[in-house]
Parts: sequence; C-alpha cells; structure tokens
Amino acid sequence: MESRFEEARKLLNGLIGSKVDLIITSGLHKGSYVSGLEEIGDDLIGVTHPTFKGRFLPLSRNAELSLKIDSPHGVHQATVAVSRSILNVNIPLLWLKLVSPMEKVQRRMFVRVPTSIKASAFFLGVDDIPESLDETEGQVEISLPPKEWFSVRISDISLGGIGISIKQDIARFCIEGGRYLLLIKISGATMFIVGKIVKILIKKEGMVEIGFAYEGFSVSIEKIMMSYIRQQELMARG
Repeated sequence: MESRFEEARKLLNGLIGSKVDLIITSGLHKGSYVSGLEEIGDDLIGVTHPTFKGRFLPLSRNAELSLKIDSPHGVHQATVAVSRSILNVNIPLLWLKLVSPMEKVQRRMFVRVPTSIKASAFFLGVDDIPESLDETEGQVEISLPPKEWFSVRISDISLGGIGISIKQDIARFCIEGGRYLLLIKISGATMFIVGKIVKILIKKEGMVEIGFAYEGFSVSIEKIMMSYIRQQELMARG
C-alpha cells in the first residue's frame, strides 16, 4: 500500500513550477498567500517561501496550513505542516510535511455565477510590487491608490473570488496585487471581506474588469455565499 506522500508525489511530480496557494485559517497572518511548487524531497514538499508586506512570512515550525494546487485533473488540497525554511539561497524555500492526503476538491466549491451587486471597496496597501511595474531598469516610483471608499459592481461571484466591473475613470483606485477591504451586502447580510486584486483587464465601452481573490472569510460568511450561489444557479436554470 502506497504511503500518503508517495500518492502525493505522483500528482506533484508533474506540477513543478505550478502556482500554489497557501492558506492560513487563523492567527495574525490569516489569509491566502501565493507560492510556487519548486521541489519534491524524500518526504517533504518544497515551495517558494511566501512573503507579506515585502518580507518573508513568519511561520513557526509545525504550524499547520492548507496547500492548494490546480492540476489538469482538478483542484487538489491538503493540510501541511511547516518543517523548515531555507532563506539564504537564490530561491528561498519553505519545506512542508503532509499532514493529510492530497484530496480533490469538488469543482462545485468554485462554481462562478453571474450577478449584479453594488459594493464598496477600500485600498489597504500592497505587499509586493506588481511584476508589470517592476520590469524597467532602475527605481520605479509607483503611485499607490488613494485610501478612500469607492463604488464597484460585482459581476460574478464564487467561493474563490469575485469579478468586479468599474468605470475607467475610477480605475486609479485599483492596482494589481493591492489588498482591499470589500463591503458587500448579500441576501440582506452586510459583510466585510479582505482580498487581493489578481488581474486588471481594460475592456471596451470605458469599463475595467477586475479579478479579486479572497484572503479568507468566516464560516458564517461562507454559508451565506454558498446559499446565494446555489440560489443564483437555480434561477439560471429556470
């Protein structure tokens, strides 16, 4: 019988270089952090060490978190524990030990439904300089968005993130990689959700489409979203 790690190795060996999401569900640094799968050791998984506000994310030995990776066979997730960090190398690595098997996450968790909800957003800051602004030689002066509330319209929603539509004249409030506080009202419930802009796409007719990924939310918010998404699915089917 194959060990838990050997089963995971079969899946991960073909995914070296793939994007990985590391999810912390509690504590001061609760949220989702982007990483990358770099190496598969004898019994450990090596990923790019995540950063927070331009510094390496502090993670204590044996701290547990979730690892999520997308493969051609679907989205897989497992609970992992921090084994060690190696920072004084070209690619700083975080070595993780499997705590639970790699399990395929049901696609239904990521069903995206169209909607049209008015919401408000507030710029909190940016952890890292977006790659699109860090390609020129020398220092680049980055103009950060103003810290004030602005209106947005949610065009689609899922348990992984939302699509946002705004007019080009307020696109100055948005920056790729920026963290935002979102104020949204769904099914009569007012919610505050923190997340990050992962992409900005300028469309025709003076509109801008934005991809927004959650950093995490409470179980109560998740239940409200699941109920709303299910309701929208049923309405779409008639």
